[in-house]
Amino acid sequence: MNNKRSPEYMFICAIILLIGFGTLVMYSAGGFTATMKFQNYAHYLMKHIKWLMVGGGLYFVASRFKYKNLKFMLPGIIGFTWMIMILAFALNPTNKPDRWLIIAGKNWVTTSDVARIMLIVYTAYFLDKYQREISDWTFMLKNYTPIAGLTLFLILMQPDLSSTFIIGAIIFVMLLIGKASSRYLTILVTVALLAFSVKIGTSNYQRARLMNWLQPTEEIGDIQQHASKLAMGSGEILGRGPGSSRLKNGHLPAAHTDFILAILGEEYGFTGVLVLFILFGVIFHNGIKILQIAPDRFGLFLALGIILNLIFYFLINVAYVIGFAPNTGLTMPFVSYGGSNTIFTLGAVGLLMSIAREASHGSTTYQKRMINV
Repeated sequence: MNNKRSPEYMFICAIILLIGFGTLVMYSAGGFTATMKFQNYAHYLMKHIKWLMVGGGLYFVASRFKYKNLKFMLPGIIGFTWMIMILAFALNPTNKPDRWLIIAGKNWVTTSDVARIMLIVYTAYFLDKYQREISDWTFMLKNYTPIAGLTLFLILMQPDLSSTFIIGAIIFVMLLIGKASSRYLTILVTVALLAFSVKIGTSNYQRARLMNWLQPTEEIGDIQQHASKLAMGSGEILGRGPGSSRLKNGHLPAAHTDFILAILGEEYGFTGVLVLFILFGVIFHNGIKILQIAPDRFGLFLALGIILNLIFYFLINVAYVIGFAPNTGLTMPFVSYGGSNTIFTLGAVGLLMSIAREASHGSTTYQKRMINV
């Protein structure tokens, strides 16, 4: 990244700025809750920094790892992912959802974060290896569906409808751009709609959350979205100032996780929200540039999946915070408090840098493609 005009340089600069800005907002948003629960205003900040350090280490390793080797490691990655997902069901000592791998009473990892990265790698591998066969819907049904379908089913049964939806959306767009059979994609959409309908229909919690969004009541979901709108509206143009949020003081549940955008809007106003959108815009723009210079088809689709992962999580979080979608509980990358998401997303960014690194080693070809980009 010696070239300061290169897309990978701009991409990483935007990620660093986002992490810095996000950490500042998270520290403020989580201070009240941290004080009430742990008598330490900086409790969440210290844990967040620890996760950033772990994620930074994973980023460093992934950025220097030859991403093409993932193709040979894929059977082990799939097996490992399924193993920890099954262990999450088996070892859960509580009646809570089986979304976390709990060992010795501690939450070690959110299993959907591992599955998300695995499915991105698997889909990229499949689109690369079976470029000619993916237009055959029966081939896709027999060869792609079992692994992807079982993984998504395990996430859905945790239950984690939101993660199932967004991961499914990521791989669907990858398949669509990869020119998979239109009939197969139609089947996927139909099955997904049926599965989600059944899940929502048989889950009182999911049904209440959806109905609470369609027909607002006094239940908790509506209180969160109503409070988040008040927070963002009260910020006006420049905001109340860093650390000056009023809604974070017990009036907005999940202020430092799901609804951190509301605190950002209250403290930094429209200007702060605009900065956030600009940073994600820079990430998306330069991510697409990296995708365009990927040295092979596998790298292209792997980069696509990583970029979609960042942008989809951002857009869905924004959508439900401002009331355009039901509350999904999905965090905002590098802004919300959350260990697994931060660590694995940084690892994915490292893989994206590995793709750019391989492209840059093509020297002359790389320079020509950069000019075209």
